[in-house]
Amino acid sequence: MTALRWFLIAVAALGAFAACDGGDQTFAAEAIDYLKQVKPILSQRCASCHGALKQEAELRLDAGSLIHQGGHSGPAVVPGKSAESPLIQAIQGSDGVTQMPLEGTPLSADEIQLLKMWVDQGAITPKEDIPPSPRDHWAFRPVVRPAVPPPATDSTSSHPLDRFLAASQQARGLTPLRAAPPEVLLRRVYLDLIGLPPTADELRAFLADPSDAAYERIVDQLLASPRHGERWGRHWMDVWRYSDWAGYNQEIRNSQRHIWRWRDWIIESVNADKGYDRMIVEMLAGDELAPTDPDVLRATGYVARNWYKFNRNVWLDSLVEHTGKGFLGLTFNCARCHDHRYDPIEQVNYYQFRAFFEPHQVRTDRVPGQSDLLQDGLPRAYDAEAATPTYLFVRGDETQPDKEHPLAPGLPTVLAPDPLPIEPVVLPAEGYYPGLRDFVRQETHAQAVADVEKQRVAWNQAVAVRATAQGEVDKLAGAGQVAAAPAVTAAAGGETP
Repeated sequence: MTALRWFLIAVAALGAFAACDGGDQTFAAEAIDYLKQVKPILSQRCASCHGALKQEAELRLDAGSLIHQGGHSGPAVVPGKSAESPLIQAIQGSDGVTQMPLEGTPLSADEIQLLKMWVDQGAITPKEDIPPSPRDHWAFRPVVRPAVPPPATDSTSSHPLDRFLAASQQARGLTPLRAAPPEVLLRRVYLDLIGLPPTADELRAFLADPSDAAYERIVDQLLASPRHGERWGRHWMDVWRYSDWAGYNQEIRNSQRHIWRWRDWIIESVNADKGYDRMIVEMLAGDELAPTDPDVLRATGYVARNWYKFNRNVWLDSLVEHTGKGFLGLTFNCARCHDHRYDPIEQVNYYQFRAFFEPHQVRTDRVPGQSDLLQDGLPRAYDAEAATPTYLFVRGDETQPDKEHPLAPGLPTVLAPDPLPIEPVVLPAEGYYPGLRDFVRQETHAQAVADVEKQRVAWNQAVAVRATAQGEVDKLAGAGQVAAAPAVTAAAGGETP
């Protein structure tokens, strides 16, 4: 190898070493930005146990002032001394301290190094607002009716909704657009209320009289139209996850056969202007509210729709998740394995909520005029085993139920501070034994009578055929063509034909 080549290799090696050494010095000297580099790590890895929602050891790590304030063990950091800082000891699992976080993967070496450098540089934090408790969110506060604002201008409508809109626009310095042309207004209200545009004749009629009185008459007509329930029923069917049954051939694996009866109940309820609160009660407890009323029992198709053939826990998980989302706007499913990270829902709350549904099963009842449940029927929910216990699954694992601590039905404290009064409901016999219903007994009796009559006719026909055959045999015997046959005795009445 030439001297020149050795020289170039030496220069390259020295350059690389200098670059590496200089890089480390630059990294070490770089000021760590709390908001950009430290806070994201603490928010992602620590705040679920040491944040606004939950404070293990009374320690919060979601604001700089709270980090310095610390918890049971004093300040979480000792500025300039990372080795003496409880926070660093915890994330490293050093000095006899249990490594944090308890769940999930430990912090990476780079994340730990960054936090140590931040502490060694003085653990500098800017002034910042302390995050409020999620329990104080407006969604968890009781609804209070606000005072109706005064008219913003002389032209403001007297309707309370218009006054609220006008006050909000005025506060923001906004000016409403001019009134929509009659043809645009008519199209909007048609699409909004029934999902269909007006016909040419309807448009011409309104253009001939675009008065407020005429507009109100049209609104009333559209609200009274069956199309109104179909248009807005689709919205609620999306929220409540309506779907036809799924399976293989005639095998049902998800939802229920004839679940369309729940769909019709939704549409009819919207058209009947049934209250939203009443709809919720009928869907969740129609079997207890009106156990013998098939029109109400259709509503429990909401519960039956979640049925899943292969795993009851999947079935109940789905019911808990979508009842929380559809009626409460809360993701209960996030608390199936651990406490919710953002909402005030503990893991135990998830299973207390599940306990409301634990006893239920799904069946298909007969409907008048059809005894074949494959052809038609009423899918509905009912409480099969009221004493069925609910257990918390450790880390959400259904193979690890905590059978030492059965759970009663309940809600998170933020929704129901006091225990819920759970009382038994006495059902009529027809409610839990549908074969006792009048139409079932009458149709079953009528069918039995018809079957008996059918068999009687068949028997009489058979007797007549045998009598005819016996007569032919006797004739042939008299003519000497066959040997005489013994008389055939009819089973009915012991008479000979």
